[in-house]
Amino acid sequence: MSIWATFFDLEDNPPRAYEGSHILPSEKDARVDSDEAPSLAQVPSHITRDGRDNRPEDGKPWPWLRFSLGVEDQVLDRGQVAAVYEALGAWLRRTGGLPEGSVAHVSNEVLDDVLRRSGW
Repeated sequence: MSIWATFFDLEDNPPRAYEGSHILPSEKDARVDSDEAPSLAQVPSHITRDGRDNRPEDGKPWPWLRFSLGVEDQVLDRGQVAAVYEALGAWLRRTGGLPEGSVAHVSNEVLDDVLRRSGW
C-alpha cells in the first residue's frame, strides 16, 4: 500500500506532448495520455516509519512532495517546492498573470514579492 496521497493531477486536462526542442508548441498538438499527466502527492500526517499511529488524519502532512510526470516520480523537499512555486509564479506573471477562471488563489502582492526576490 502506498503512503502517498495524490491531491492534484491534470488527468482531466492533460498537457500536450513534447515534440522536440526545434518545434514550437501549438494548441493543436496531441495530448499525453491521462495516466501520464502530472500529479502531486503528499504523505499524510498519520503515516509513520513503522506504520500508522494515533495522530489525526487531518494534521499537517509530512514535508515531502511527490511530483509525478508519467512514469517518472521525484520527491521534493520544502525548499525545492518553494523554488518551483516561485519560478512558476514568476512565469505566470511574465506571461499575463493567472488565467481567467483559475482556481489558484495567489494575490498580486505574493506574485510581486516573488518577482522581486527572483530578479524578474
